[in-house]
Amino acid sequence: MKSPICRTTLVTTAAAALLLAACGAENETVAAKDAEVLAESKADMAAAGDAIERGAERAGKALKESIADAGQVVEDAAITTAVKAELIHDERIDALAIDVDTQDGEVTLTGTAPDAAARDQAERVAAAVTGVKVVHNKLAVADS
Repeated sequence: MKSPICRTTLVTTAAAALLLAACGAENETVAAKDAEVLAESKADMAAAGDAIERGAERAGKALKESIADAGQVVEDAAITTAVKAELIHDERIDALAIDVDTQDGEVTLTGTAPDAAARDQAERVAAAVTGVKVVHNKLAVADS
């Protein structure tokens, strides 16, 4: 017959073995879940990186377009100034009675000219300025 200490030791050892086996299985489950979470995190980070890259590309494109637009505005201002200067230098034209507006290289003349010849001359002067694509002559001839 076995002694009670032997039985107790045997039962305790068996219980410890079962507990260790259960802990091992639980650790494997936790490790599997950790690996799954890690894989999902990597996928999420990759997606976030792609989204950031696309956003940066869009921002870069918008910046280039803004710079191009700003360049066009500066170019239009230079054309307006050059046209106005040329009109001032032409003695046949009353440059103070003429407004000059430029958008995308297209010049619009508004205001009044003393006669049809001055009106036509203002258009020729504006058209001769570098960078002018088209002249829209909306000058009215003053009543005599």
